[in-house]
Amino acid sequence: MKTMPPVRLALLVGIVGLGGVLAACGAAATTSAGPAARSISGGLAQGGGSADTASADKSAIGSAGPASQPLTNAVQTAQGDQKVIQDASLGIRIKSGAFWDSYNQAVAIATRFNGYLVSSQVGDATASETNAGTITVAVPASSYSDALAALRQLGTPNQLQVTSQDVSGEYVDLQSRLKNQQAQQAILLDLMRRAQNIQDSIAVQNQLSTVTGEIEQIEGRIRFLDQRTTYSTITLHLFTVAAAPVQPSLWDRSGLGQSFATAGQAFVAVIGGMLVVTGVILPFVLLLLLAFGVWRLLPVSLRPVLRRPTSS
Repeated sequence: MKTMPPVRLALLVGIVGLGGVLAACGAAATTSAGPAARSISGGLAQGGGSADTASADKSAIGSAGPASQPLTNAVQTAQGDQKVIQDASLGIRIKSGAFWDSYNQAVAIATRFNGYLVSSQVGDATASETNAGTITVAVPASSYSDALAALRQLGTPNQLQVTSQDVSGEYVDLQSRLKNQQAQQAILLDLMRRAQNIQDSIAVQNQLSTVTGEIEQIEGRIRFLDQRTTYSTITLHLFTVAAAPVQPSLWDRSGLGQSFATAGQAFVAVIGGMLVVTGVILPFVLLLLLAFGVWRLLPVSLRPVLRRPTSS
């Protein structure tokens, strides 16, 4: 296999770099064109393009190099399916004490429609009884409406918020950019194999790293859109309504009940005070009674006699 002169190799590297800049500018122009550009792309997907458009596509394909593949089929395939991100937030009032039953039913409904539980946030460690929580489930986009209707039957719905985002245009742009970057990558790999020295290899490797990074970023965004458009998310807020407070009776409203309660508390306080006083005095009284009993048991001659002092 013939090797390429260094001057010619450097010239090709510069041409490839210029082609990458022009491809990026073309992608940005397609994105900024807005609805008009997307409607034209939709016409291509339906086979309604003009002869000039077809010739432009052929020339673009030819300029991508021998390693490139036709882009028209990829664009048409991407536009064949509409890409829409759907999310819903639903508030459900349930009966007190029925939270975990409703929780399990919500997970069972998601599983029945080939979905799964994404996340949940339920109560806290200090709550004695769980009466509220949030559940997020993901279901296939084709079963989104049916799953939402089934979840509404768990209780009394009082809030519903549905959002939809059409990302079809962005998806088509990403597919086109991916094909262009893959074509650039193939050319750079071919130049890498033909490089004659280390300097040429480093020059090609730098551009190849940039193109590879762009490809990975685009592929990551495409995977994200595929996941978000294939599955729709439904966030369910389960809660209970606190019982209405009991209305006070006529007896309580008149104030007599409070007065009697106050009088009862005062009576109890007085009795308690009397018991305290009795407890303090009782030992002294017992000692006096004991001394008096001993004095009565002594003979009369031995009993101490209290004499009054005589005045002089």
